[in-house]
Amino acid sequence: MSVAALSFQGVSGGYRRVPVFKDLSFSIAAGTLCGVIGPNGCGKTTLIRAATGLLPHISGNIELFGQDTLKLPAIQRAQRVGVVPQELSTPMAFSVEAIVAMGRTHALGRRGMLSAEDHRIVEQAMVYTDVMEMRKRPFPELSGGEKQRTVIAMVLAQQPRMILMDEATSHLDINHALEVMQIVERLNRESGVTILMVSHDLNIAAEFCDRLLLLDAGTLIADGPPAEVLTAERLRHVYHCDVQVQPNPISGSVMVTPTPRLAPAHSGQGTRVHCIAGGGSGEEVLRRLHLCDYSVSCGVLNEGDSDSQTAHALGIQTVLEQPFSAVSAEAFVAAETIVRDAQAVVVCPTPFGPGNAVNLDLALRAREQSIPVFLAAGVTERDYTPDRRATKDAARLIEQGAQEWDSVADLFALLQSRGTTA
Repeated sequence: MSVAALSFQGVSGGYRRVPVFKDLSFSIAAGTLCGVIGPNGCGKTTLIRAATGLLPHISGNIELFGQDTLKLPAIQRAQRVGVVPQELSTPMAFSVEAIVAMGRTHALGRRGMLSAEDHRIVEQAMVYTDVMEMRKRPFPELSGGEKQRTVIAMVLAQQPRMILMDEATSHLDINHALEVMQIVERLNRESGVTILMVSHDLNIAAEFCDRLLLLDAGTLIADGPPAEVLTAERLRHVYHCDVQVQPNPISGSVMVTPTPRLAPAHSGQGTRVHCIAGGGSGEEVLRRLHLCDYSVSCGVLNEGDSDSQTAHALGIQTVLEQPFSAVSAEAFVAAETIVRDAQAVVVCPTPFGPGNAVNLDLALRAREQSIPVFLAAGVTERDYTPDRRATKDAARLIEQGAQEWDSVADLFALLQSRGTTA
């Protein structure tokens, strides 16, 4: 049985003992071209740093070609893995050749000078990545694509068995991004170099990778071939937007096309929506509703709450209560008056405690008047009332025809269809 190029066994990693990803387990066979995808903040870059051993993981075990990364001496680590970052900046105007030669640092002898064999390896790397003609040019003067090819040449001169790429094409135009990926593909196919690449471009990942790891909120959501990982339902859940997934008519790979993030212009015009929010849970909903030209109201919120600040910035009518105070009878009546004129009520993923649980009564009153109510799923997990009042109210709302939503994309689909039970 061959040893995996990279193995994560129940690994949690992060910064200052605060995990960014938790309990990850997977292994990558030697010679694989694997992509790591997922939304911002899901743990992709942290995973790459942990894989190199530069960021000690909190728990679990990481192995590079069968050896614990934390026990590998720096020279042996450099022989096994090289890293292509998003960008490489240098304090001095080193030439392209000097940058590429840095890849041989781990192989320098006692004299600290490159041998004839080292020079041959450096030149070979420059030829392979097509930077030989610019070998004397200062690195800072290069275009984005030229810089990335130079960095790949440096990593290639390192002669690692595995290359980790951290969004290495994110700052490149489509031509240079494809050029870099074609070089990487050649390295993988012709030299058997294992590639693990982080990418925000789902189509590039689908086109070039044999396998994809999809992360969300530090958890491995899916692992497999692109066609199995990139499903419309899964991407909608992870990225919180609608997408279409279909075969690429040219290459046959999976192609992901986002549908318009915002509804068509004036799609909400003439529709009044009241939002029950708090603690920042309504920021995106309020912003999206406003951009789509809905007539929006909000409350009851405490003054100074981040959602109240968002509402104020957008000019949204808001019923406010004093800071750190429970919702008063006066504020509730003011909000109830507004709800009577609403054509829909949206309950955001708000934490409910004794001070604001009464806001759910606004949604219950709305259902009594046959006003559609859209309830963010998972109220039970956000219920901090001593008598589980919020959980009970949520159950009553669903019994009375309120519809649950998981993502903002789900919410807008429901709003546009107005599919409620009166």
